[in-house]
Amino acid sequence: MSNNHKIYFKNFFYKVINNKKTITIIGCGISGISSAVNLIEKGYKVRIIEQKKTVGGRAGSISNKYGNIDIGQHIFLDSYKNFFKLISKLDLEKDITKNENLRIPIVDNKKKYYIKSNFPIYPFSIIFAVLGYKNIRLVERIKVLYGLIKIRFINKKRNSIPFLHWLKQNHQSNESIVKFWEIICKPAFNLRLENFSNHQAYDLFKYMIFGPKKNISICYSKKPFSALFTKPFEKFLKDNNSEIIFSEKIQKITNDSQEIKIMSENNLYSAEKVIIATDLENSLKLVNLSKNKIIIQNSSIINIIFWFDKKIIEDDFTAFSNSELQWIFSEDEKKSGKFSQKITISLSDTDHLLGITNSDLIKNFENMIRKELSVKSNTKLLRSLIIRSPKATQRTKDTKSIINYGKNIFFVGDWLIDNLPNTMEAASLSSKLLVEEKF
Repeated sequence: MSNNHKIYFKNFFYKVINNKKTITIIGCGISGISSAVNLIEKGYKVRIIEQKKTVGGRAGSISNKYGNIDIGQHIFLDSYKNFFKLISKLDLEKDITKNENLRIPIVDNKKKYYIKSNFPIYPFSIIFAVLGYKNIRLVERIKVLYGLIKIRFINKKRNSIPFLHWLKQNHQSNESIVKFWEIICKPAFNLRLENFSNHQAYDLFKYMIFGPKKNISICYSKKPFSALFTKPFEKFLKDNNSEIIFSEKIQKITNDSQEIKIMSENNLYSAEKVIIATDLENSLKLVNLSKNKIIIQNSSIINIIFWFDKKIIEDDFTAFSNSELQWIFSEDEKKSGKFSQKITISLSDTDHLLGITNSDLIKNFENMIRKELSVKSNTKLLRSLIIRSPKATQRTKDTKSIINYGKNIFFVGDWLIDNLPNTMEAASLSSKLLVEEKF
C-alpha cells in the first residue's frame, strides 16, 4: 500500500471515530488556527471563541483610519516547516513573498552592505554570504564562520552561559557582535544577547539553519496578517462544519466532574474538551492559576510607522548596525491617486523605551531615519503611528505546572516550546504536538 493510500485511510478512520465530537478553542492566534486545522484533519468539529473582531492574535492587525496595520512586522524563514504547512493547508502561498536566495541589506553609517549569496547549495550559501559581508573586516568574517561552526557543536550537557559571553569566549569581537550577531539574534529572541543562553542560540540555529541544511530564504506576507488569514480560515471552518465566534471575551473556565464551563460576560458555554490558545498571562487568568506561583518574563516590541510622500528606500526590508533603528520595512501605497511609502521601524527588546512618549519617539526616530537614509528635506512626513506591544514575548520555566492543570483542559502557544523563541513556528509546532499527543 502506498503512503498516499495509508494517509487517506488514516484520515478516513479519524473522521469516522471523531465525527460527532466538538472541541472548543479559546483564542484565534496562530496556535489557535493551527490547532483547529489539525483537529479538523483528525475528524473533529471545532468551535473557536475569539475576543477580537479578527483572527491573528499577537500576529494580527489593527484597523484604523489608515487601514489594516500589522501589530508586529513579521518575516519568517522557509525552514518554519509547521507554519508553512498551515499556510499550505489554507492555500495562502500566493500571498507570501519568498526570496529564494539570502539577501539582507544592512546600513551602517549611511553606507549599505549585504549579507547575501546567490549560491543555492547549503552550506556554501552561508559561507559565501558571510565572506562577502564587507561591513566587517575579512579577519572578523572568518571568525564569524568559526563562531557558526562552534555553535553547531555546542554541548547542551554542559552548563549554559549567556550567549554574549559565549561569543566573546569564541573570538567574536565587538565589531562582529554589533554588526552581525545582534542583527540576526536580537529580533529572533526579542532579547539582548546577554539575556539568552548559548543553549538557546544552539537550538535556534539548529532548527532554522543547520537542521534543514538548505539555503536561507526570507519570507513575508503581502497582506496584513489578519487579512491574510481571516477569510480563508473562516471558509475552511464553514466547509468542515465548524464555527468561530468573534468579539466574545472569555472571563473564566471551570472544570467539574461532568463538563467544562466557559464563561463570558453575557454567555455560558459548555464543552467536553477545551484548548486555551491565548497568550501566557491570559491563559493563567482563565483557569485562575496564581501568577505568584508562575514566574513570567515579558519582553516588549515597539513598531513606529511613518508615511512619507516620496520613496525613501528601494528595499522591502533593511537592517541597521550601530543604530537604534534595528530593522525597517517598506511598502509603497497609492490611495485616492496619491503615492506614499509606508516605513515600519521594528524595534526589539524595547522595555527601556516604554516610558518615552509617542511624540518624543516619533521625533527621535524620524530624525534618525532621515539621517541614516539621507532623506531629502523636501520629503514630507504625512502621518505617523506607534504600536506598543509591552508583552510581545512571554516566557516561563514553569510550563509543567501549567500543562498539568487539569483533565480535558489543554494549552497551546509559542511560550510552550522551550527550544525555540516566541515565533509563528513555535506557535504552530505547539499545536501540532498537542493534537498528536492528546487527540
